Amino acid sequence: MSPPSNDEARARGVRALRLALDLVALVVTLGIGVALAVWAAAPMTREGHAWLRGLDVVVLVVFVAEVALRIALARARLEALGARWFDFFVLAALLQALGGEQAVWPWFLVRQGAAALAWTLRWPAVRRLLSHLWAHPAPLLVCSFAGAVLLGTAVLALPIASATGSSIGLLDALFTSTSAVCVTGLVVKDTGCDFTLFGQLVILGLIQLGGLGIMTFSVSMVLVLGRALAAMHGRAMRDMLDQQSAREAVHLVLFITVSTLAIEAVGAVALFCWFGASEGYTARSAYSAIFHSISAFCNAGFSLYGRSFEAYRSHVGVNLVVTSLIILGGLGFPVMRDLLVLRRRRRLGEGRSPGLRTQTRVVLTTSAILIVGGAALFYVLELPSTLKGLRPGERALASYFQSVTARTAGFNTVDIGAVRAPALVVLMTLMYIGASPGSTGGGIKTTTAAILFQAMRSAFRRRPQVELFRRTVPRSTIRRSIALVTLTILLLIAATIALTAAEPDLPFERLLFEAISAFGTVGLSTGITAALSMQGKLIIIVLMFAGRVGPLTLMFSLLGEGRPARYTYPQTHMMVG
Repeated sequence: MSPPSNDEARARGVRALRLALDLVALVVTLGIGVALAVWAAAPMTREGHAWLRGLDVVVLVVFVAEVALRIALARARLEALGARWFDFFVLAALLQALGGEQAVWPWFLVRQGAAALAWTLRWPAVRRLLSHLWAHPAPLLVCSFAGAVLLGTAVLALPIASATGSSIGLLDALFTSTSAVCVTGLVVKDTGCDFTLFGQLVILGLIQLGGLGIMTFSVSMVLVLGRALAAMHGRAMRDMLDQQSAREAVHLVLFITVSTLAIEAVGAVALFCWFGASEGYTARSAYSAIFHSISAFCNAGFSLYGRSFEAYRSHVGVNLVVTSLIILGGLGFPVMRDLLVLRRRRRLGEGRSPGLRTQTRVVLTTSAILIVGGAALFYVLELPSTLKGLRPGERALASYFQSVTARTAGFNTVDIGAVRAPALVVLMTLMYIGASPGSTGGGIKTTTAAILFQAMRSAFRRRPQVELFRRTVPRSTIRRSIALVTLTILLLIAATIALTAAEPDLPFERLLFEAISAFGTVGLSTGITAALSMQGKLIIIVLMFAGRVGPLTLMFSLLGEGRPARYTYPQTHMMVG
């Protein structure tokens, strides 16, 4: 047997060295995990700060050695150097950490998490898993939201996130993180009182991440950093955003990012004017305006006020600003873009006046009917109860606010716990339908409700096609709508049965209301959320996650992609109804 050549020996040495680097990185990553676990379990002392400073030094040395060796072993060193932009960001964070006397917890968490992420992404198994997920959009979406929920849970469970200085517990942290990422708004802890500023900012970041969508956020970061999207990533992005091409998906992502930041900024300025007039133009009121603007546009329903906006029930300015943000967030970004494009085309005079897309017409019409009809029913049904004693203008404003917020926002200006059963049914109907496709809200969506209503009309009129605004709806879309509604009803039935078994002392209608609110990612509650048992909270967590990701997407990720049948059976006749 001939001895190995110099190239073969060098290749073996490089593989051995890279394996050693991966093992060292794994050990250091596990050390970071242990440090965070110790931190979450006990309050920090002076010795703890010194220990973390030592961990910073160890991570810095290993990180510098690992990056330098990988660049030195690369064939194209300049290209390898340019591809390590994230490594240099982590390196700068680690170097800055050595200049302070004590470790600052939030900054320590960010830099150590970034280092762990950089190392984890280099493992071949992780890279293969990510490549598989990019090729399958449904599992990618589910795993992305699950990862964001788990990350938020780990951070919110830290003592620095709690106003008491001790951890709120993993279950409550998981509930809060899921509610924030899924932009629901159900809470087991008072956001304004039980969390520190750091904890509130974490919740706000999770709301923004969940409202934009994990896919939109990640693609936006790639575009900001000037990196090209691979073909596989482009296909996944196109499928998840329901666009015809990857280029159209990128344009939609850019529109979503810019319009979100612009609308939230305008909303924050408007709320600051109103909050400042009553609370004073302070940094606190500015922060409150920013928080509630983001929460309203993302249809999250998180509030820094313990009783939501009940104190502003009769304030026309606050009500109109908040409801406008909720409506814009619930219309869907494709609809907003269609409206803007239509206006630009009319201004430029491009031939005849162009029309709106069918989906835009359906969304606008259905949304208007739900808002007006919901407000009218709430006004009539709650006149002897929560609206009693209010002036006519306040009654109309409160009814309008509740009709809008029930479409997945979760704020309230009346006590939902005092609302009578008939009005609760109206709110549950609005919550179940929810917002529109491509929006920050949940529910079965307005387009699904419109399609099924038209399908019912077509059946009564004995017409073979389902038509909307002089357009025929494809049969595949109708089948998908029927499957979605059937699946959601089965899910809600199972969840309600489980809730009634886990919470035998709570009224059935309140449990049903809580389940629909969780699935619709609304956040309205009759006041029983914090009183739920561990089993009840876990059921609500599952409903919130399923409602945000989408039941069909969740089933596709679990069952895989089906194959079309290559055969057909003879038709049969069955009696229906």
